[in-house]
Amino acid sequence: MILNTRYQKLFTPIRVGNTILKNRIIAAPITSYALEPSPADKVESIAAKARGGAGLVIIGSIGVNDTDSLIYFESSSLWGSEKKLFEEQISMIHQYGAKASAELFHAGQFADCRRTHATPIGPCTMERSFSEVNGYERIEPDVVDETHVRGMDKADMERICAEFAASAVEARRMGFDMVMLHLGHGWLPAQFMSPFFNHRTDEYGGSFENRIRFPKEIIQAVRKAVGPAYPIDIRIGAEEYVEGGLTPEEVAQFVCEVQDLINMAHISSGLDKLVHATSYIEAPSLHPHQLNVPFAQIVKQKVTKIPVAVVGSITTPDEAEQILDEGSADLVALGRPFVADPDWANKARDNRPEEIRTCIRCVSCYGVATGGCSQGCAVNPRYERELRLQTEEAIQERKVRTTGRVPEKKKIAVIGGGPAGMSAAIAAAERGHEVILFEKTDKLGGLLNISETDSHKLDMRNFRNYLITMTRKLPIDIRLNCEARPELLRELDPDEIICALGSYPRGLKLPGADLPHVKNIVEAHSIPLGGHVVIIGGGLSGCELALSLADEGKEVTILEMMDRLAAAGNLLYRGALSEQLKKRPQIHVCLGVRTQEITENAVRYLDRDGKECSAQADNVVLCVGLTPRFEEAAAFTELMYDVRIIGDCAAPRRINEAVHEGYFAGYYI
Repeated sequence: MILNTRYQKLFTPIRVGNTILKNRIIAAPITSYALEPSPADKVESIAAKARGGAGLVIIGSIGVNDTDSLIYFESSSLWGSEKKLFEEQISMIHQYGAKASAELFHAGQFADCRRTHATPIGPCTMERSFSEVNGYERIEPDVVDETHVRGMDKADMERICAEFAASAVEARRMGFDMVMLHLGHGWLPAQFMSPFFNHRTDEYGGSFENRIRFPKEIIQAVRKAVGPAYPIDIRIGAEEYVEGGLTPEEVAQFVCEVQDLINMAHISSGLDKLVHATSYIEAPSLHPHQLNVPFAQIVKQKVTKIPVAVVGSITTPDEAEQILDEGSADLVALGRPFVADPDWANKARDNRPEEIRTCIRCVSCYGVATGGCSQGCAVNPRYERELRLQTEEAIQERKVRTTGRVPEKKKIAVIGGGPAGMSAAIAAAERGHEVILFEKTDKLGGLLNISETDSHKLDMRNFRNYLITMTRKLPIDIRLNCEARPELLRELDPDEIICALGSYPRGLKLPGADLPHVKNIVEAHSIPLGGHVVIIGGGLSGCELALSLADEGKEVTILEMMDRLAAAGNLLYRGALSEQLKKRPQIHVCLGVRTQEITENAVRYLDRDGKECSAQADNVVLCVGLTPRFEEAAAFTELMYDVRIIGDCAAPRRINEAVHEGYFAGYYI
């Protein structure tokens, strides 16, 4: 049967070696640093991608040994503690008609050896007892400091080549359809390829041909071990974002030289362990979409014998189809989009892209960004909770079968059409309840509506559109321009009330704060601003507004009382912010300041040394936080017991907290 889909290129099969993939969609490996709640959830997170329609599912960061190769100490080789998990994941991937790949990996000088007490190895002898690498901020804590790294000799290289080869043979024996050799992101093969890390003076250092010698030996060893028919893929970073690192042209030349030994090349960018460079691997929303496509194009121009895949901030089927249609790559790899919506591929295939729960690239699913605290997925509350929720749903279904009593359909009043309110309404409607959603303005979206005019909030805008689409598609009674007061709710007599009234921008008790050219963050996104703008408050909203205004050609000054910008943002968000600010010299950042007064054309402040300063201002924007509508929400508690107060009206919330609170408020009724 020919698929009736608007994404014909995306759903055209492709041959990779002796394997045919049913479509061009790869579920890229995701390393959450052992933050999955249970082994069963780890299996389910992989199975969901295959069930959701991916053609190839890659299981990530599999060490080639259990001694000195692991990315984090809980991880495993194919012979280690996770062997049974790998076998079950392979079975689940095949159950749903996808192909399985193993990403084989050696961390080199950055290996986590806490469990084994081994000495890490790398291209050069060094002490891993630093807070910086060559002047770049490192991600901390991730590996044990005060650690000696031993420069590899020929015997070490032969051992590592043999371990990659043996791992590939074992992967084939276990049932993996192919292997992907991780040659990028600053791990061991990339440490040899990159002059940023490799300072050797023998035949494995110096010139390009010398630096690629060891990575080529790894590939040669693997090919010899698995024979000519078994597919070999490689992942490689085409840009490292450090001075003196690998260049895209060198990477393209390397892929060209090894294309007779491999069957696919998977183009990425960035370096792990360095904050700013890691922000290009798991790119936050401040970085552009499809950021690796130009690098894939460079590789495609040189490489003619094998397909080229590209990964990195491809979030929608339209983006993916365009990449294939333009010939920039032959396949697209999606990591976080499959976390946000495991059914991404199936919904694209069935011409339902508007129903895809789009990734907002907040990086809350990535343990490195969040300091090791597992926040799950901001937009998918079921991520890593799927089995728990399925069990509870099965229990309820069993009660219905055994007792014959159908659960009571309730009338639910949801007050507020922002992200928390819409999430609650969607969840309650999906559970079969009668839902009435009250929104006092003329449109849904709440504070997400400021994304309409901000180029740096594309991901937030896409997610807002998803919420609105699902709210309108489900049987939800949406009442716009309708303020739900307690007397109205008393007359409606609902069974449950969920309050998501939101918040409003906080003001400042400051001389001049009431002048007409002073605006809050919401107003600033809805009117044209002058050529010189002062933003008081360097949080996430203030910084993103500054970037947007700078792109319009305006001079922007950010006044922040703390010692760093975006203090509430995660590590990689701040890394991406730093990268974006470097590109915009018209943004002037003043930290540790105390704002004194707003005048008609300037803002007076004291710098961190107490010196009086002034910044020119045609407009001033106050980005100093939100005030919850808690008292308004609390008024509804007089109507019934256990009114659910969620989102910003309870306290200022991050988007993941608002969405999760909303979902579970609507789900558990």
